[in-house]
Amino acid sequence: MLTPEYLDSIEFNDVVMLYNKLNIEITADIIKRVSKMQEITSTTRNQLEILLQTNGTEVFNNALQKTSELTAETKRTLKILFEDVAKEDIQGYKDLFEYRNKPFKISELQYKILNQGLNETNNTLKNLTNTIAFQSQQTYVSTVDEAYMEVVSGGFNYQSAINKACQKLANKGITLKDKLGRDVQLEVAVRRNILSGIHKTANNINRDIESSLGCNGYEVTAHMGARPSHAEAQGQQYAIYAEDALKYGIGLWKDVEHLWEEYNCRHTYFGIILGVSETVYTKQELDKYKNATIKYNGKEISYYDATQKQRAIENNIRKAKRSVQTLEKAGKNAIEERNNLRRLQKQLTNFCNETGLKKDYGRIKVTK
Repeated sequence: MLTPEYLDSIEFNDVVMLYNKLNIEITADIIKRVSKMQEITSTTRNQLEILLQTNGTEVFNNALQKTSELTAETKRTLKILFEDVAKEDIQGYKDLFEYRNKPFKISELQYKILNQGLNETNNTLKNLTNTIAFQSQQTYVSTVDEAYMEVVSGGFNYQSAINKACQKLANKGITLKDKLGRDVQLEVAVRRNILSGIHKTANNINRDIESSLGCNGYEVTAHMGARPSHAEAQGQQYAIYAEDALKYGIGLWKDVEHLWEEYNCRHTYFGIILGVSETVYTKQELDKYKNATIKYNGKEISYYDATQKQRAIENNIRKAKRSVQTLEKAGKNAIEERNNLRRLQKQLTNFCNETGLKKDYGRIKVTK
């Protein structure tokens, strides 16, 4: 089964690192182009439009080429990731394979399901190619346009306007639109698509395994720091059919299934044979998970709230690292960003020392 801890360990995987590197390279290229622009104080709006169209096309083509070059490496890296996921996932069914006296291995059909999920996820990332190139072009245009407006409005001189625009771009990077039309980091979009593909593929493999083993219930994984609405329902066994729920005195699966489909949920579920499969978690363990607290700033806060604070700091560290690497790759001064990065790293260290939480170095890594 895919435990929350395992999912956490693969969230910032090698494919995400590849796209982080891509983000840095494309953004640095745009900053170089913007920095090399001639004096724009005397440029008319029409002249600027022509300039943006010409250079914007170059940015688009450059981003398209860089993104396309990732295709083969992405597929190879995804293949390793998905195969590891399948091997990890099937471990949760070992006892039931023995109980049914069946060979403990992934079947040919399940390998087909794995490859289908791999190909679907890979195609989803391939489909981002044009989107990334288009957004790179739009980013270039908006960056130059912003600098131009700052100059002609008299708010900044030419160099200050350019520096300000480049600094802002380094902090933001290339963003894409999510389903709700909100800007999200390229890293976030890629990570979501990969984790979604992993969840879907693992679930499809599990359903086939459960069918062959004659499972009639599910058990949900559990972890400390679950969101409150999930902490009540995690780690328990549920019956698929109402008569079994009554027979074994447990909940009905359809009543909680929707919880594990919520955004960014780390819980997974696996098939069980009611009356045969022993629960993974004791009541004492689940109570400990649900009621866990951390002392922070002299107050007791929930373990969940503490981990959310840690995730926020980690996110800011990744953002700061990306800004530093982008500016330095573009040949720009990154002293201010490096100072900010050191401040954030010290903040994380102090937070972990005070709360007793461990640093997750995978979450503060940007590229391989």
